Amino acid sequence: MVKEKFKRTFDAYTWKTGNALVITIPSTVVKRFKIKEKELLEITIKR
Repeated sequence: MVKEKFKRTFDAYTWKTGNALVITIPSTVVKRFKIKEKELLEITIKR
């Protein structure tokens, strides 16, 4: 089974927890792409 690659652009905010930064993914994106907790995602960072 080949997983289809999806691309979605959205604004994300970061917040600090300990010595790390966390990226918040909007719930609409989570639902649309059926993202689950602890799932490995590929993220491209652009400024």
